[in-house]
Amino acid sequence: MSLHLRILLIVGAAWFLGLTIYYIKRKHMDLYHSIRWFAGAVIILIMAVFPDLLGAITNLIGMELPSNLVFLLMILYLLLTCLSLSASVSRQHTRIKTLVQETAQLENRIRELEKKIGSENEKDTGDRSGV
Repeated sequence: MSLHLRILLIVGAAWFLGLTIYYIKRKHMDLYHSIRWFAGAVIILIMAVFPDLLGAITNLIGMELPSNLVFLLMILYLLLTCLSLSASVSRQHTRIKTLVQETAQLENRIRELEKKIGSENEKDTGDRSGV
């Protein structure tokens, strides 16, 4: 790996780490979802600082080229991200559905109470006018 590429990867990973921290501080991203991006940036930083590590892992796994390992890891990373986000969307969908149902029940109770209070008020005004 050329020195120019290593420097570019280190700067890019550092920028990505800074951006992730910025999003956490500004509450644009919660800590649970940011851990994945933070870990990805750290892995890129480690691979940029120690480029021989990627070659050693490639040989250990039995792949021919380090670039194949990088593509495999990125695909796995994206699949895990999609799975995690799908689970999060499903949880939010269930919570929203529950909130809508509870809101509908509360609105129904309020209407019933308003009718009950309204009919009691009519009885009270009717009793007073007849006296």
